[in-house]
Amino acid sequence: MSIFPNSNKIFYDLFNKAAANVAEMATLLDMAVNSSDLFEQKYNFTHIDKLKITSYGFTHQIYAESGKQLVSPFQRKDMCDLAAALDDVADRIAMASRRIHLYDVPKITPPIISLAALILETSTELQRAINAMSNLSNSAQIFELCNNIKQLEYKADTVYNEAFADLLANETDAIQLIKYTDVFMAMETATDSCEDATLVIESILIKNG
Repeated sequence: MSIFPNSNKIFYDLFNKAAANVAEMATLLDMAVNSSDLFEQKYNFTHIDKLKITSYGFTHQIYAESGKQLVSPFQRKDMCDLAAALDDVADRIAMASRRIHLYDVPKITPPIISLAALILETSTELQRAINAMSNLSNSAQIFELCNNIKQLEYKADTVYNEAFADLLANETDAIQLIKYTDVFMAMETATDSCEDATLVIESILIKNG
């Protein structure tokens, strides 16, 4: 039994908060693209930017705690890698949000709505995986959640590829083509970053199995 009984809780609480923050950002993005109220859309986009700053704060806290705590749930490098992976998801969601907002795309198209839904699903599954890591003996459950994220990312790839092909075939305005391509790419990259986080999680499970 550790003589520092609260040290693991400190880290798990921080990771859980960081993952919840990512899921909230994804929820706001999904709400924004499904809303016809421009004020509500702007509020959600602005709130996403604020939560990106919150994400950086959690990352900094994890780095700081990993440097001063003598006992930790897993290796310091792995903790830093996981914190960075979660912050990267937050960054990608914020980037997608900014592109939709600042590019002032003329219409929220079905692919944008579908990709936002997939970002929300992958982020929610990621949050569940992070929460489950408080007990690393739950490896089977955590691996299953990671696999779910990979399958959702594959769906996002499909949506992106089909949407991009449709743009090339039917969009005649070069400016709009660039806008939508950048938006689709940013949104698909957000799901990529969720999959990247699963690789860190799976590495931790293997090392501590």
